[in-house]
Amino acid sequence: MSRLDRHIRSTVLGSMALVLLVLGGLDLLFSAVDELGDTDEIYGAGSALAYVLFTFPRHLYELIPMSAMIGALAGLGMLASQNELVVMQASGVSKGRIVYSVMKPTLIVMVLGLVLGELIAPPLELRAEVNRSIAQGEAVGLSRFGHWERDQSVFIHFNTVEPEGVLYGVTILGFDEDHQIVSEVQAQRAVYTGQLTADSGQGLPGTAEARETSRWMLQEGRERLFMREGNDVNVEQNDFISRSRDMDLSPDLLQVLLVDPDNMAIRDLYRYAARFESQGLDAAPYFLAFWKKALQPFATAVLVLLAVSFIFGPLREATMGSRVFTAICFGLVFTVLQQLMHNVSLVYQFQPLFAVMLPLLLCAGIGMLLFRRAI
Repeated sequence: MSRLDRHIRSTVLGSMALVLLVLGGLDLLFSAVDELGDTDEIYGAGSALAYVLFTFPRHLYELIPMSAMIGALAGLGMLASQNELVVMQASGVSKGRIVYSVMKPTLIVMVLGLVLGELIAPPLELRAEVNRSIAQGEAVGLSRFGHWERDQSVFIHFNTVEPEGVLYGVTILGFDEDHQIVSEVQAQRAVYTGQLTADSGQGLPGTAEARETSRWMLQEGRERLFMREGNDVNVEQNDFISRSRDMDLSPDLLQVLLVDPDNMAIRDLYRYAARFESQGLDAAPYFLAFWKKALQPFATAVLVLLAVSFIFGPLREATMGSRVFTAICFGLVFTVLQQLMHNVSLVYQFQPLFAVMLPLLLCAGIGMLLFRRAI
């Protein structure tokens, strides 16, 4: 039985790798052509090709579920065309045992997807966006209007950001409980100096809830304090060369300004989503991206299971071209359904987990139904 497992594993895994290589090569070619079309005197071909190579791992990560499905269908299709599946079943090997042998190499592909999506693609994607913005002479990750962040009752605006921890053109506005402005701080730069744990003073009686904050050094700035006495407002102004300030804003958090949620690591997505939710901001795109990436291994397994059900079911006697065409069509339908559910979730504000799970459960149900009919 171990020899049978090795034979199925090598056939299916080789087909998955070949499909991923072909799809990845085509994607790399089209991405390079598209990016080279944006070159000019400032943004040269070398910078464009570097951007394509840095983002290539993320593209491979996105292609893994589709490649696994087509590869499983092609690999099992070769075994079926050579009547090897018939011989296996005639020798007493059940269809369930064959499915088990197919899922073993699928597990390898799922682990590869996790490594790409968590450890390799996110930092390279961040570096690619930073290098591209610098090469194009733009403010890194920001529009010409800058960016606003909220820290409890304080609102922070900055014009430009360096992901290593430098903000330029910083304005900090503080408000009281009546939503009246009480302070304004302007600084040319804010430099990150370290992480610290502050006692927020919240939690159960007799306990303190620790809250992670970051210490920044404001440089070359001015502070104005607004003191109200009845209807009169007195303004006190102080200039400073440098001054430290603690803010709930870290260099890690700044990467949400540089890359899309779909291109971030799972651990960062949940942390940022929880932070935005606690600040009363819209965290739905981050929770949606979190569940999509967290359940991507399950999506790969579901699509492979669907491919196996096709081999034992409606595509048992089909040609290899028909099998590959069917897999591509179904993969496209699955992708479109996923995107449709994601958009519907954002518009109508229902649970992101449900939007991600529904296409997976639908595909799993179709696969199980076809497989039960084939038994």
